[in-house]
Amino acid sequence: MAASALGHLSQAPSLPRTDTSGFSPHVLIDGRFCLDEPIGRGTAAYVWRATDLATLDKVAVKIFSSPLGHSPSGREAAREAEALGAVSNPHVVQVIATGTVGHPASGVQTPYLVLELVPGPNLRQHLAGSGALPPTAAAQLGTDLTEGLAAIHAADYLHRDIKPSNILLAPGTGAKVADLGTAVSTLLPARSASSYGSLPYMSPEQVTGSRLTPATDIYSLGLVLLEALAGRRAFDLPQVESMVARTVRAPEIPSTLPAGWRSLITAMTALSPQERPTAEQCRRALSALFEDAPAGFRDMDLNAA
Repeated sequence: MAASALGHLSQAPSLPRTDTSGFSPHVLIDGRFCLDEPIGRGTAAYVWRATDLATLDKVAVKIFSSPLGHSPSGREAAREAEALGAVSNPHVVQVIATGTVGHPASGVQTPYLVLELVPGPNLRQHLAGSGALPPTAAAQLGTDLTEGLAAIHAADYLHRDIKPSNILLAPGTGAKVADLGTAVSTLLPARSASSYGSLPYMSPEQVTGSRLTPATDIYSLGLVLLEALAGRRAFDLPQVESMVARTVRAPEIPSTLPAGWRSLITAMTALSPQERPTAEQCRRALSALFEDAPAGFRDMDLNAA
């Protein structure tokens, strides 16, 4: 699908050229990937922009180095590498290499992943800076993301943590699903697919600890798309109230949204997983919403929202 509505995006804000990971610019990973500068961090890893000396391409190096006190065992990196390696789709971030590197301070072997570098911001940053998306831009965004999710599900994985900060906006190529560090195989016993996620986007079954299926990711994406359209979270409540609310009622959908959008989000956020559409069904519905818009609106810039 054309990526015109994702063009001319602002760049993600840069972090200082040093961080607390213990690594620094010009460190060479595996004799090939030269660290340039830190560009992000999460609960289990730091992310650096780096140069692949074999190709001179820019890449992202994710170093599992306990940025927020979490002590990664190495399983996080292996799990993400396995999931990403099983999926090949332009709307899912691709893995290039994986391995371990000696920590500069301790010498302990630290796991890392080398990933495709996506130059744009994540959706959370974009919404914070530009506000809600027009329906046509949201339809294009959703089409990209459901294509990526369909590929993840076809590879027998659940993402389990679909949220705006795990959606990267790439000028020229569209949106990409990122961070499969919590992904689990649907081929494992049901008890292995334990509840995990970010509270504002968790499905009812994640809240209650019930069995998870691909419908869990559909629910989370439904809340993300609703937030992108409305400019606010659907369950923006204190923690306990938020958890209870999503197990007893659907999110409130603004009556000002087009009928097609109201119908689709209602289906995606149904309380029963069995009533939700598949990722491919969502992709077709979102593609139709995009194609039904006037040509001028299909060429909208996200930043014009």
